[in-house]
Amino acid sequence: MPDANAHPKKRFFIDMFTRDISLEECILDLLDNSIDGVIRSRGISPADISQSIFSTTRAPRRRRLPTIELTYSQKEITVKDTCGGIDYDYAMEEAFNFGHSPESTSGHLGVYGIGLKRALFKMGNYFSIRSQTTENGFTCELDVRKWVKDDSSLDDWKVPLERISGTSSAQAGTEITVTRLHDEVKMRLQDGLLETALGREISVTYAFLLEKYVRVLVNGEVIRPYDIPLAVARAGKVQYEELSPAKGVKARLYASIAATDDRGRWPVDRAGWYVACNGRIVLDADQSALSGWGVPPMQKFHPKFRQFIGLAFFESDDAHKLPWTTTKRGLNKESAVYLRVRNKMASISEPVLSYLSDLYGATRSDEEPVDKEIGTLIKRVSVGSVTSRRRTDFTPPKRKKSTKTSVQYDVEKEELEKVKKHLRRRLSAGAVGRHTFDYFLEQEGIS
Repeated sequence: MPDANAHPKKRFFIDMFTRDISLEECILDLLDNSIDGVIRSRGISPADISQSIFSTTRAPRRRRLPTIELTYSQKEITVKDTCGGIDYDYAMEEAFNFGHSPESTSGHLGVYGIGLKRALFKMGNYFSIRSQTTENGFTCELDVRKWVKDDSSLDDWKVPLERISGTSSAQAGTEITVTRLHDEVKMRLQDGLLETALGREISVTYAFLLEKYVRVLVNGEVIRPYDIPLAVARAGKVQYEELSPAKGVKARLYASIAATDDRGRWPVDRAGWYVACNGRIVLDADQSALSGWGVPPMQKFHPKFRQFIGLAFFESDDAHKLPWTTTKRGLNKESAVYLRVRNKMASISEPVLSYLSDLYGATRSDEEPVDKEIGTLIKRVSVGSVTSRRRTDFTPPKRKKSTKTSVQYDVEKEELEKVKKHLRRRLSAGAVGRHTFDYFLEQEGIS
């Protein structure tokens, strides 16, 4: 019986492969590739990364960190690193595969074996790679348009590599340059907002890795790690719990009050759940059903919860067990691991949300004084400083019992205007009410 040809076509594969990924996600995939080089060459495990996050002692500042330099212009995008490089044999057998073989031990961040290729094809029609470890290395150049046309057999899917010698440990690394950029990529690079947006993406995504394991520069500017806004009541505790949702997977969950920004406020766009897999943040300040909001028993996100912060950390030596998507900018809603943890996220958030619901009633109009008071009752903390046991219960900020209440009543607008005219001052309705109340106390001799 003859067999039908089910051989894939390059053009279709590339078009579908790159359709739903953004330029920012492509760049993050290239950075993942570099960071995995550090992890691979230095024998760093997910447990080591977790230890650096949850340690109670501050990691010493390292003067010489592996660096990743991202530069871009209208002509090319380049990522150059000193992160250890890619071994020639690994490049021949794994690096250019679309997916990993069953025998492969994938990276801690490069999970599915598609990010590097997808990024290169998405960005442009020509790329070159030079990579060296201390033992060996390779070079590669590919004209994508020519490569796509040659598509008569599976042998045509191979990518030509040239073996080269190794280098010193200080210089070991990879340089990737993409040219003949696609028009849509050029348009994005012209966007004056891209550099700021990209800097924030990198800062947040690698908040637990930057300046600990690697330093990233974008067009010469060092990207500083995002400061996760975790706070706790003075002498209090966060809601915290550890669990193992599957064999070989560990999860740590936190829920607490968020720290204020530089102006002493709680911006709504910083509130919500932050989720990390093997130290890489895949969801930040999420306020959607993806992190459980509005999924019973968790309430829908409301602006009164702008002081809420939740952190979920997943860790595994087998990155395939973690609940991230292929772009690693979201969570797999069908993952059994995540579904088990999401239920626990809802339960540990409940004490904090209940506190905030009581603090800010639906009809409250005097939230600013409450905000200022709460701001003095909390302190910003690191994740490690509040991880002392397997479980702790949330301690709400202890407020002083208020001696004030609100006095409200309705008057005719015409009467209010008469009082304002009599006082010969421009006062708000609330100020007029306060003045008349004080006048009554004075006249009755009870002030």
